[in-house]
Formats: sequence, C-alpha cells, structure tokens
Amino acid sequence: MTMDTVDPVLAEAETDTHRQLDALFRRQAPALVRFLSRRTGREEAQDLAQEAFLRLTDAAGRKMLQKPEAYLARIARNLLRDRAKSVSGHRERTHAVLEPELHAAYDGDPHLVLEARQLLERHEAAVLKLKPKTREVYLRHRLDGQSYAEIAQALGIGVSAVEKHMMKAIAAVDRSLGRP
Repeated sequence: MTMDTVDPVLAEAETDTHRQLDALFRRQAPALVRFLSRRTGREEAQDLAQEAFLRLTDAAGRKMLQKPEAYLARIARNLLRDRAKSVSGHRERTHAVLEPELHAAYDGDPHLVLEARQLLERHEAAVLKLKPKTREVYLRHRLDGQSYAEIAQALGIGVSAVEKHMMKAIAAVDRSLGRP
C-alpha cells in the first residue's frame, strides 16, 4: 500500500489512538507497576505491566475502547490470576507431603531420625502459624484427602477461595522449611 492509497481519516484515527495509548502509558504505568509489585516482585511487576500494555495496545488496534483505564486494570488482574494459577500448579506438583508413616522407616542412623523429627516439627509449626481457615483448608486437603470442591462445599466458600488458601498455606510451609 502506498501513501497515496492510505485513507487520511483512518491514518488520523490510528495516530490519535497511538497518542492516547502513549498518554495512558505515561499516566498509568507507575501506578500499575506499584499495584503489581505489591503482589509480585518488582522485576516481575515490570514484566507484567509491559505485557498488560502490550495486550491493551493489541485490543485497541482491533476495536475502540471506551474505558481504556478500566480495560488495563482488568488485563492486569487477569495476568495476576494467570500467574497465581501457574505458580499454584507448580507448587502443587513440587510440594512434598510429609506423611509420618511413610517417613518412619528406621534405618539405624540416629542422625537421620533427628533430622526427620526436626523437619516434621518445623512443618507442624508452620501449619500452626497459618490463619485458622487457611489451616483448615490445608489440613482437609493434605491430611483428609478432600478435593478442593469438597472443601469448598463443606466450608461454604468457592473453589477459588480454597485455591487461594492452599496457595497461601503452601507458600508459608515452603518458606518455613527454607524452600524457594
């Protein structure tokens, strides 16, 4: 397409959209990074903010956005939710469950027995430090073997709330046991 065939009205609208997005970025980027930093690390917050603006720019190219600030906020919340799900899934897959009956085999090494006891005590202490509802969700899932849906129904909360409690519990236990 040559410059002769470009619709001047379309070109002006595109330029206007770019100006609006640039102004929005200058106004909202610092606040968005602060918002995301409270929920992630600073470096990750900057990456998420960049991704949010990239998605906003893509959406603005496809359609006219009535409230770009609100759309940007929704994108940021969705990115946080997606991140939490992937982190939660990773922790669920890598989190070791302490089951005393499985770890109780005595092989005659008192040092190993002492280490196992200390690990179990640290795990129990971490669980006891959890908020009551988070502790109950964690214990129902880990000890009683209940599914998230069963826990949600028993406690009268949503499955997403159960997921959030489990993420908090797993993170606290991992921190207490010195896991990254």
